[in-house]
This record gives sequence, structure tokens and C-alpha cells, in this order.
Amino acid sequence: EKTPSFSVDSSRQLYYCFGCHKGGNVIHFVMEMDRLEFPDAVKELAERVNFALPVDTGAPREGVSREEKELIREANREAARFYHGTLWQPDGAQALSYLHKRGLTDRQIRHFGLGSTAAGRDACLRHLKEKGYSEEIIVRAGLATRREGRVYDMFRDRAIFPIIDAQGYVLGFGGRILGNGEPKYLNTGDTPVFNKRRNLYAMNFVRKERGLKKIILAEGYMDVISLRCAGLEGVVATLGTALTEEQARLMKRLAPEVWISYDGDGAGQKAALRALDIFEQMDIPAKVVDYPEGMDPDDFIRANGVEGFNALKPMSAPEYRMARAADDIDLSQEEARVSYAIRCCQILRRVKNPVEREGYLRKLEIATGFTRGVLLEQMGVVENEPEQTPRPRRVPVKRAEGLEKYERMLLTMLAKGLIPRETVKADDFSEGIAQEMAKLLLDGVSPASIPDRLNLEGEALSDAVSAMHVEMLPEDGEKALEFAQECLKTMQRNRLDTKYNELMDEFTNATGERRAQLKEQLLLIESQRARLEQDRKG
Repeated sequence: EKTPSFSVDSSRQLYYCFGCHKGGNVIHFVMEMDRLEFPDAVKELAERVNFALPVDTGAPREGVSREEKELIREANREAARFYHGTLWQPDGAQALSYLHKRGLTDRQIRHFGLGSTAAGRDACLRHLKEKGYSEEIIVRAGLATRREGRVYDMFRDRAIFPIIDAQGYVLGFGGRILGNGEPKYLNTGDTPVFNKRRNLYAMNFVRKERGLKKIILAEGYMDVISLRCAGLEGVVATLGTALTEEQARLMKRLAPEVWISYDGDGAGQKAALRALDIFEQMDIPAKVVDYPEGMDPDDFIRANGVEGFNALKPMSAPEYRMARAADDIDLSQEEARVSYAIRCCQILRRVKNPVEREGYLRKLEIATGFTRGVLLEQMGVVENEPEQTPRPRRVPVKRAEGLEKYERMLLTMLAKGLIPRETVKADDFSEGIAQEMAKLLLDGVSPASIPDRLNLEGEALSDAVSAMHVEMLPEDGEKALEFAQECLKTMQRNRLDTKYNELMDEFTNATGERRAQLKEQLLLIESQRARLEQDRKG
């Protein structure tokens, strides 16, 4: 940059960033840079300067010195090197073959520091002892375990995934069994430097990723690796446990929103519902990526690539809960529709935003056939004002007198040459005078000759002439083009609303196969309107 954007006031012990507009003292700086909570930032700084923090006055526990923590971290780092080095040796052939079959290249394997255990029951233990680490430190690190007076490696016959924190410390490991055996995944237990409930896999990568708009939460190590190898950022995973409040709190510091990216099978769906509850309790916006046909993130991204992932529209919490409420329910049966409506009304009670709730109610009306008033009554919601519009509920469609106002503006822009002709098509306009005028303008006909070409007179004539003389339109090329695109989106939305109203009129009294057909058409219009709204906000 040409001008300074970061300032440190040494006398006041404060910093300020003119780029992101954040500032504070050294503790705040470490919290922002290393994505830490306040206590962890204080501990990190204290350890750097060898400062002894006050002893916790809570429940008594075995004390752990800073020197012991440092030894455990060093032992973990040496173990990570040992496992990674073993992967490229004959002892690691099975693990390397497994990782290659999962679609990883050697470069990607090195990038994530993956490894393999060596043959024997104490290969890592012997290696660490040779490096000077005591048996007690190795056990305390969770790298070995004592059984019946003997000490063995914790990880045997496994592919190894190192767990590294935001500061670059190796905290522990995850091991995937090679061949048959249980458990399929084995993780380091709690140690003086590691707590599964308070950490996430791939935090060492997240630290370097600034300006994240979302965190993608996966369940497994390979899911994280596959999504990241496809080019996605902000991907993390829990560490062999269900999502905890501590992990949710950590994610809240990383990005403004979380996308839950769990397996698409029944177990993954139940875990996603539990995770939504935790995020909701902690006021963290969360959505769910619903993978098709029970696929997991690893399978999906390898089959469809990042383009396929980006094409998936994440589901909001109420939308996902309603989708799961419909599982194994035959909505063609009256009793099932009643049950589904009751379940969904319980879900929608939790939606506080009335605009958001309105959209879900509309879909529930279509799916169950119950009126909005009945559904609101089931939810226990009393509106401030009685509904004025008769059933079936219609979507308001704003139109100006004569030609629709957005069509007038587009016709004026075409007539004045403010936008390229290829910006619009005649079909973008409503049938009748507007569409005929658009065809002539797009064919290069002079605006002055259009009334004669169409044999217009009286009110129709004045309406057509005024449609080509709208004032106060942007004349700058780029701004005019943006304005034209907004007009087109609004016109499209109005047409969808009009069509929706027409179908709702028929849907109310329809039965059997025709009702099912109308339901599909109504849902299609809902999805089209949702895409338009998403494009508008994006």
C-alpha cells in the first residue's frame, strides 16, 4: 500500500488498523490474529514472556508447569515428523495407498502433514525415547498408554492426521484404522495441552484466511481435506465429539455465519439438527448444506467439484427442520398432513422475524392445504390486525396505470439509446403494446414512427408516447445498464407474483392429480422468487 494503514502507539500501548477499523491492546491483537478467546490470548502472551499467571482457585487439580507443557508440545511435534516420515517408508505403504485411493496427491498429503504409524507396538515410543523424551511425558502427551505395567503406542496400524492449533502447535492426533478394526477413528484424549471440546481441526489454516464470510463445519478429517483441496476456505471439523458450545463460540470469532456440512445420511441429519440447536442457543447464524442421496462432503466434492458445491443452496435452520419433519411422511394422506403441519408449526414458533416466517407459512400452506389462519392459530400467534385479504392469500403485485412503470423506463432507455439493444428481449415485456413497441425499437425503428406503425390513437397513443419519455433516468452507460437489469428483475418478479396468484386461486379448490400438479408449480415459482431475491441481495 502507498500509505500506512496500521498504527502502533507505544506510549499508550494501543494499536489501530485503518483498513479493518479494529484496535485495542496487545491482548486484543492476539485475539484477532490468532482467533483466540480472551483467557487463551492471555495465557499465550504469558507463556511467551515466561510470566506465571495466578493459580486457579477453583476445584483442585494436578498442576502442570509451563516447562511440562512445552515438552509435551515438542514431543507431539517430533511424533508428527515421525508419522509423516514413516508414510514414505515401507511401513507406511498401506496408509499411503489408502490416502491415494481417497484422491489425495503427494503434494496435498505433505500440505496437511499426514502420516502413518510404523510396524510394531511401540515404534513411536522408542523413537521419542531416542530423542530424549521421558516415558512419563510421552504418556502425558497421549502418544502412548500404560496397560498392565507395560507401555504401548496409542496409535497402531493407522493413517495419522495431526491436529494443529492456530499458533502452529501440534496438540494431538487423529488416527484412521487401516483395514478392519474398531474404533474406526481414534483421537488423542485430553492432555495438558489439548481438549477436544475446545478445539477444531484445521485451525492452523483458518488463521491465515482473512475476511471469511462463513465457516464450513464438517464431521471428519477427510471431509475437511477434500473440501479444502477443492479450493474452499474456512473449513473445519470437530474432533471425534458432537459439536460443543466451546467449539461454537470459537467459530463465532472466525466468521459471521456457519454452514453445517455433515453427512447426508440419517446420522448426519440428526447431528446437523443438534448442531442447529447449539448455534441457535448461542445466537450464531447457521445453515445446512444438504447433500443429495445420503452423500458425505468428501464423496460429493470429488464427484461434483467446487462448482457443484457452490450450486448447492444451503438451507436455513427452519427450512432444514421442516425438511426433516417431512421425512418418512406421505403427504398425500390427510392424517400425515395434519401431523406434518403440527410439527412445522412447532418449528415456526421459534422464527421471530415475521417476514421470514411469512415465507415458510406460504410453503406450509401449499404442502398441507391448511389456511394461513389455521396454521397461525396452531402456532399460538395472534396478529395485531385481522387479515383484510380474502382466502386464498394472494401476493400483492405493484403495477402503474397503463404500461407498467418498469416497462416504461426500459422503453425510454431503448428509445434514447442509453442501453445496448442486447440488454433486453421483446419477451421481457408483457404481451400487448409494450411488447410490440419493444420489438420495433429492437429492430431499429425510429421512436417517432412507432405510434403510426402500431396504428395507435387516443389513450393508447398517449400512453405509448409517454412510455418513451420517462425523465430522470441514468445516462451514464454503466449506471444505465445496472438500472436496466434491476428493472428486468422487478418485472420478472411481478410476473411470477401474478402467476402465483392465478395458480393459488385454482389450487384452493383443486383435488387429486391436478392439486399435485399445482403444488409443484407453486413450489417452482417459490424457488424462482427465492433465486431472484438472492441475486438482488448478492
